[in-house]
Amino acid sequence: MIDVKKLLSIVAIIFLVAAVNATASAQKVFVMQTSTARWTKDVNPEKFASEVLRLTNAERAKVGAQPLKISKDLTASALIRAMELPQKFSHTRPNGYKFDSAFVTGRGHVIGENLAGGQTSPKQVVQAWMDSPGHRKNMLSKNYSEIGIVYYYQPNSKYKHYWVQHFRG
Repeated sequence: MIDVKKLLSIVAIIFLVAAVNATASAQKVFVMQTSTARWTKDVNPEKFASEVLRLTNAERAKVGAQPLKISKDLTASALIRAMELPQKFSHTRPNGYKFDSAFVTGRGHVIGENLAGGQTSPKQVVQAWMDSPGHRKNMLSKNYSEIGIVYYYQPNSKYKHYWVQHFRG
């Protein structure tokens, strides 16, 4: 039996991905805010993803890696994953599939995912990733040339603040 709620969610995500692809410029990053999210006056979420990109590329420069460029389809897959994290914080999706099943297209041969939850600033999340050997390896890998970055805020969840980086070489 088909779960209508899940089907509608999938259709909504497909439309969202199409909208992101249609409206995002080549170097634009994306911030998702749910309708129930309420930002404090101290938070400027529109700059969060851009700052994560800047900080990530600064770390890459220290090891001689080329800067990563924003990819619209990686941003779309990162958005899908970010929206799933409050339900299941894992590299395995709520449907049981691996994270890479959220990738919209199959182009590229090397892919990776960094997740974080709870950090309230780009500086905190990049530092947390740099302090973790696996996340650091993704961020500094010379095999990667493209990235998608999403910051997602869901106030009625365990971590509230969710961060996703998707990488492709």
